[in-house]
Amino acid sequence: IWLNREKRLLEGKNSRLKLLEDMKKGYEGFNKTVKEILTACRSNPEISHKVCGIVASLIQVPREFETAIETVLGASLQYIVTEDEEDAKYLINFLKENNYGRTTFLPVSSIRGRKLNPKERKVLNEKGCLGIASELVTCEAKYQGILNQLLGRVVIAEDLDAAILMARRFSYSFRIVTLKGDIVNPGGSMTGGSNAIKGISILGRNR
Repeated sequence: IWLNREKRLLEGKNSRLKLLEDMKKGYEGFNKTVKEILTACRSNPEISHKVCGIVASLIQVPREFETAIETVLGASLQYIVTEDEEDAKYLINFLKENNYGRTTFLPVSSIRGRKLNPKERKVLNEKGCLGIASELVTCEAKYQGILNQLLGRVVIAEDLDAAILMARRFSYSFRIVTLKGDIVNPGGSMTGGSNAIKGISILGRNR
């Protein structure tokens, strides 16, 4: 009986692994333009040599912060990273020539990161503050500037009450996201609610 139960559990895990691998191979969850570039990378060395990867594949996010990071990055999770502007220009022309649509490119050579200033970093002492997003997520050293650009001015809070208090104290000068994905934006606007689709996130799938 014990052996049969363990066998069923293993079969279930193997089935889930195959599903995740198929989703990854089919670029499930990515927009059409990004899919076209990633698909071209498989057969066209000229394209693959100019693509470092997409943001989602270049960062490592602790499980407990996946919802917060995926929500706050939104579409930028699918931005394509290149070594320099010339590679980005080549890929933009590739999209134009094939009428594949538009997307955003992040050249490592030109992106300059943004961070909280020393006064703003005092938010780390506030109740409910879990840290600065760019310091809770990791990546290769060469992509740190891009990580700072995307998340260097994002703070992760335990909940919305803590986020609101922090935002007020620091005059709504940077973005704050909660573990559940609610956001207090610079300037005071707020974004939140329920997620319409419950499924396997891009970051969760990679993990």
